[in-house]
Amino acid sequence: MLTTVGGAEDLIAGLDVVGRSDGAVTCRIDGPLRALSETRLYITATVQLADSAAVLRSAESGVLSALEGPVRFRIAPGTPDARALWDLLVDKLGWSEDPSDWAVNFIADPAGGWLGEIGPLHWSRNYPQLDRLPWSTKPVVAEVMIRLAKVGTEHHLLDPFCGTGTILLAAHPFAYGRLVGSDRDEKAIELARANLARAGVRAELSVGTAEKLSVASGSIDRVVTNLPFGKLVGSHGDNAKLYPAALKEIARVLRPDGRAVLLTEDKRLLKDAVARTPGLKLVRDRLLKYSGATPTVFVLTPTRRRQNAR
Repeated sequence: MLTTVGGAEDLIAGLDVVGRSDGAVTCRIDGPLRALSETRLYITATVQLADSAAVLRSAESGVLSALEGPVRFRIAPGTPDARALWDLLVDKLGWSEDPSDWAVNFIADPAGGWLGEIGPLHWSRNYPQLDRLPWSTKPVVAEVMIRLAKVGTEHHLLDPFCGTGTILLAAHPFAYGRLVGSDRDEKAIELARANLARAGVRAELSVGTAEKLSVASGSIDRVVTNLPFGKLVGSHGDNAKLYPAALKEIARVLRPDGRAVLLTEDKRLLKDAVARTPGLKLVRDRLLKYSGATPTVFVLTPTRRRQNAR
């Protein structure tokens, strides 16, 4: 079972998916776990283990058998039948307990039995090390936005609120054109440079405002950005001025067949601003749920009139 951002379950493809629920996808795996590690659209991966026999079967020929030994494990506090599980793992499988560096973390399954959380597939090990700020985009959310942007290999991509560079990092495997990022926060740009350099990603980064982008008109294929929600950064009043100005610039820099993917919790304000921005239209939106937040991703394209004018 893969836990993901609520509202993004249908984006997990290329696997033998057998079920989807709010924020979770259940799939079958036949072969190496590499296919899962390359998916990058989930937060955790767990295997359902109804009883001791299921643990032994999985260790012999299932997901647990794919782990390289010697396998280290952790049993979370409150896990049912923890002593019997510990005896099984240590005495029968020869595993060793290591709460600080585990390959499998056992927790209670609400349906009964245990869930084995697979350490090598945890998001913290599946993404490059990132220096972050409190308002930085979560890596899985950035991956979701890149998928919704339909980024292609030759596309030039801009993030005008790039923060510490999370969206640019998510775009890198898909876009081999220009990666451009700007932010008014000098500290964020400093961290973004370090994050991108550590991952070997080349991007054009600069300190600047989204109200006046230093990018040529009609030169960008995709704009993907996490707008200030008006909570940790700015306010609703600030956004009332910022959103219309930023949208005007996005409309200017987008190519006629371009696409913008914008994330915010200040939803009504964004919709109203889009409606008043010549050259842009809202084509779809998608509600996301994660960490207590419920922002919406808005997908915008140039209007037909503007496309014909070009």
